[in-house]
Amino acid sequence: MNTVQFSVTNDWGSGFTANMSIANNGTSNLSNWTLEFDAPFEITNIWNAEIVSRQGNHYVIRNASWNGTVAAGATTAFGFQAGPGNITTTTDPSDYVLNGQPLGTPGLLPTLSINDVTVTEGDSGTTNAVFTVNLSAASTQTVSVNYATANGTATAGSDYTATSNTLSFTPGQTSQTISVPIVGNTLAEGSESFTLNLSNPTNATISDAQAVGTIIDNDLAPVLPQLSINDVTLTEGDNGTTNAVFTVNLSAANTQTISVNYATANGTATAGSDYTTTSNTLSFAPGQTSQTITVQVKGDTLDEVNETFTLNLSSPTNATIADAQGIATLQDNDSPSSPQPGAFNYGEALEKSILFYEAQRSGDLPATNRVEWRGDSALKDGADVGVDLTGGYYDAGDHVKFGLPMASSMTMLGWGVVEYRDAYEQSGQLPYILDTIKWGTDYIIKAHTAPNEFWGQVGLGGPDHAFWGPAENMTMARPAFKIDAQHPGSDLAGEAAAALAAASIVFRPTDTAYADLLLDHAVELYNFADTYRGKYSDSIPDAANFYNSYSGYNDELVWGATWLHNAIEATGATDTTYLNKAESYYQGVYKGWTQSWDDKSYGAAILLAQETGKPQYRNDVEGWLNHWTDKSGGGATYTPGGLAWLSQWGSLRYSANTAFLAGIYSDTVNDPNNRYSDFAEGQIDYILGDNPNNRSYMVGFGENSPQNPHHRGAHGSTTNNINDPVDNRNVLVGALVGGPSAPNDNAYTDDRTNYITNEVALDYNAGFTGALARMYGELEGDAIASSQATVSGLTPWDTPEQIAKTNAEITGAEIALGSNTTYGEDSQVNLGMNDYYLPDSTISLSDQALSSGIPPATNVVGAEFESHSLI
Repeated sequence: MNTVQFSVTNDWGSGFTANMSIANNGTSNLSNWTLEFDAPFEITNIWNAEIVSRQGNHYVIRNASWNGTVAAGATTAFGFQAGPGNITTTTDPSDYVLNGQPLGTPGLLPTLSINDVTVTEGDSGTTNAVFTVNLSAASTQTVSVNYATANGTATAGSDYTATSNTLSFTPGQTSQTISVPIVGNTLAEGSESFTLNLSNPTNATISDAQAVGTIIDNDLAPVLPQLSINDVTLTEGDNGTTNAVFTVNLSAANTQTISVNYATANGTATAGSDYTTTSNTLSFAPGQTSQTITVQVKGDTLDEVNETFTLNLSSPTNATIADAQGIATLQDNDSPSSPQPGAFNYGEALEKSILFYEAQRSGDLPATNRVEWRGDSALKDGADVGVDLTGGYYDAGDHVKFGLPMASSMTMLGWGVVEYRDAYEQSGQLPYILDTIKWGTDYIIKAHTAPNEFWGQVGLGGPDHAFWGPAENMTMARPAFKIDAQHPGSDLAGEAAAALAAASIVFRPTDTAYADLLLDHAVELYNFADTYRGKYSDSIPDAANFYNSYSGYNDELVWGATWLHNAIEATGATDTTYLNKAESYYQGVYKGWTQSWDDKSYGAAILLAQETGKPQYRNDVEGWLNHWTDKSGGGATYTPGGLAWLSQWGSLRYSANTAFLAGIYSDTVNDPNNRYSDFAEGQIDYILGDNPNNRSYMVGFGENSPQNPHHRGAHGSTTNNINDPVDNRNVLVGALVGGPSAPNDNAYTDDRTNYITNEVALDYNAGFTGALARMYGELEGDAIASSQATVSGLTPWDTPEQIAKTNAEITGAEIALGSNTTYGEDSQVNLGMNDYYLPDSTISLSDQALSSGIPPATNVVGAEFESHSLI
């Protein structure tokens, strides 16, 4: 019979790690194994296996791709982290079922642990450090475990005697000791440590495998003088070099020669272009207490922010270091050039960024929709499953509604309002951003059809991408896909919960009832995500081809829980349930990536730093931001023109997202020397045109903006051809394109067929919009008058005659004409609002132009026609 063994490897009370081993005691291979069991704890992370499902306390686990076959007589194992801890025989897993075969509940082996020891060294001879190894319960068998010492700061031979052996417990015995000799001396060396490690137990498991032996030094150290270095500030100059002179002081004169090494290091200033790299050894003769170090600073006429570098002391002899780092601040004295930080109209940019989302709307568009070349579309979404899934947003230049990036974009837009509501209000954009968020959150609520059910995608990527034309002309099937308890998607449901929770905070000042509705759905969605664990892209396979959940779902569980905590706080309540969850699930951040539709760990860390102020979160965020703001070559990759470049696909959305989060952290938590704020403003200015090509990467804004973004609606083809017409018919105002595909300012082409550099997407503008609101609050700018904020263009139903008339700006009697295009059966268009004009004289219209249902005529004189149906 096959057996399963459970063992705790570390238990710290609030949580624990454990291993489960599966032994194949049969005569044939065990293949594609699935293990079920009941456990009164919650698994938060697992390795070498996957969680298929969790319902209450019942888990179903399956093999990973590499350990699905267990040979006869062999064993495989997987591990996990769970909570709470303090695991005993009454709280270990039970009712095991392996590949459908019940195995019962194996007993829990006793656990071994070892204590830490502190001992005073002594001046001579040896003193024993006595460690105690305890067995959690008496055993009827002999228990043994190997042990061995290992160096820490203490060294075997000179500080202690290396010790290793096997320790045995006879049946019934629960405690044993191990002695390690400590070597005494008269050297003043400070306290030191070594470890004693347990391994290879038999008939037991190890709950605490390592003890620390601390050796307290009882010898008096001579008092050494201390070295310190000052900070300096100087004006850069326009040419040549200027000296930055640092002073190194010794706290007291000494009878010996004292030396210390020094070397410069980049901060925001760069060696070679801003200052000269300098390193050497500085010596103090007996009696000398002060020395100077000179670093050459290079002058230029570039308009830059103030920059810094450091001069660091190390490796002193006959002294200690009290202050090891001097900071040099280079003050820029150059006149601003154009463009410059603060030179852009951030109010206009903010307004246009919001306007982009109106071009992405799906469903029955309201009369207030300001993008006039858009019409109603996809009015039967969800009909295939009997659910109304109309509305929401199209993802990018296509027309699939992908739930994860849509929800993520709504969360980021909501966060921007939470942090910079005053800027939205002062710029006149608050009603529009609220309308934009509500269009998304209304759809998320609509897609949440049951407590444990959420519709996460409408449309299939392949058929959708095979069609090149406006959304209003779609005819392909648009199937809907969901997650539920049997097909979980913790990342998707967790992100949807985050979006609704953030929106609940946003709407609470103006619409309490809607804020409460948002919060109710957010709580249900989060509990669904937390209870039924799994990746949504495993449950909706088509999504894996476009928005695969590479980061898994843990980041969304932290992100969603933190937003829920904040939303509940916004009601006046003080419940910390979700904050506690967020902190227990938190796993840190990887500094080499950033906030995206997939990975929310960075935003979650900032929210936790804001809420708790704990060093853990602040250190993680600042380590990540320091990497992104490091131009020395050891941090993020930069283009020569100053773009922090991460990846070829949508490089600008990554820099915009990082800028948005850096600005928030700077404004609400910490910002040494304004480093993060300067970075945030520099990245947004680069996007708006402060780059070597003076190019705006926002459609319809500034100089040299993109003319042909990869977007079906903006292109307006009626022939299903990405190259027809040659130029886009409509302007996709406010859209942020992907940007340079390499760390080169010239690695961008305004080419509609290039979806890497020139596509647009919901998530591209999400962090960017919040960053623009911050820039407006800091540097202002003017929004366009609301009456002028509409975007005209050629609708998908415009005829060639109308296009010619519009281009020629012919005026006269108003006429609205029908379409020469083929429409989907769910398209509805009112053509009477297009406002195209004919001269007062008689003109001839082609039969094709009248095929929309206008009565046949060869001459039209100053008359107005409307068509409300299409054939």
